[in-house]
Amino acid sequence: MGPERRAPIRLPMDTMGIALSGMRSASTRIAVSAHNVANLLTDGFRPQRATQSAQASGGSQALVSTADQPEAVDLDREIVGQIEAKTQFKASLRVLGAEAEMRGSLLDILA
Repeated sequence: MGPERRAPIRLPMDTMGIALSGMRSASTRIAVSAHNVANLLTDGFRPQRATQSAQASGGSQALVSTADQPEAVDLDREIVGQIEAKTQFKASLRVLGAEAEMRGSLLDILA
């Protein structure tokens, strides 16, 4: 007889995909904010907004839209948004690291 075959282990949710989507959303938010700050003094500038929403399968998505009319860039709002996005990115990165560590431990157990 050959080696014993074990059924594949299924995780209840795609932790890696959820963490990566959080990192992508945070990156999009940072890029949009950086674009707005870079154009702070541009006449007729229409700032962009990144609207983040949860996905039904888990994780998040950030969609980018542009203001209909030119408007002043609120630097305070941009700075707060960048801090929030940075925190989100770090949290998602920690989730990704913990998931990788758990998979490694599981492989060690099964080996």
